[in-house]
Amino acid sequence: MDDPRVEVFPDPVDVFVADQPWLGRVLHPLVSIDLGALDPAVLGPGARDLPAPARGLLLSPVEREGGLLGGHLRAPPDAWSAVNWLAFRIEDDGRWRLLSDRSVFEIETVGDDVPVALAAFYADAEADLAASRERWRVHGVLAGGDFGDPTRPRAGSEGGFPVVERLGGDTPTGNWVVEPPPAAVVLEAPDAGEPVLRLADGRPFRFVAATPGYPWRDHGADAILLFVETETRTALLTFDWS
Repeated sequence: MDDPRVEVFPDPVDVFVADQPWLGRVLHPLVSIDLGALDPAVLGPGARDLPAPARGLLLSPVEREGGLLGGHLRAPPDAWSAVNWLAFRIEDDGRWRLLSDRSVFEIETVGDDVPVALAAFYADAEADLAASRERWRVHGVLAGGDFGDPTRPRAGSEGGFPVVERLGGDTPTGNWVVEPPPAAVVLEAPDAGEPVLRLADGRPFRFVAATPGYPWRDHGADAILLFVETETRTALLTFDWS
């Protein structure tokens, strides 16, 4: 992909705040988008409220096998946490800080006593991502891995998938609207028309980008969707599963 606004496989150290180093284990950064380089229509006049540089990130959570991210929780622990949603603040240096509670990731609730199955699932996800990164580095293509050698593109998939499927434009519909957002956010999802996300005080989010997660790693979402509210520098990620 030859788009100077987009970085593929950004380093977690470069995109997450330093005092949340564990984010690189539970969230795989797939794409970093230079928000300042986007068409002003994507973010609207509020784009000037963002720091320079400001990143829009498409992140693939490792969890949750056979369910939704945060599905292990009995109830949301705070106003920024909800099943299948993640909230972040874009800091002055452009890095992202997680606003959602750390406990939305099951592995962050068990201390050193990680269940064998969960540890194995994380190890498999890391191996999948490493192979995907190598396919991109060597072949410059986002595609499923060969069954014999996952560092090579699978036969017939050499054309690959787009790195970013949608950049700006209308908000996609889909089953991501089924799970309620965090309490700090309001979702309007009419039967006809575009879904709308707002902060509780009414400030609207803008749809920035979407891309599927499964070409990058097994068990990836059918769509990873990014929304940004520029005045508060709040970013939301949610995930569509068909």
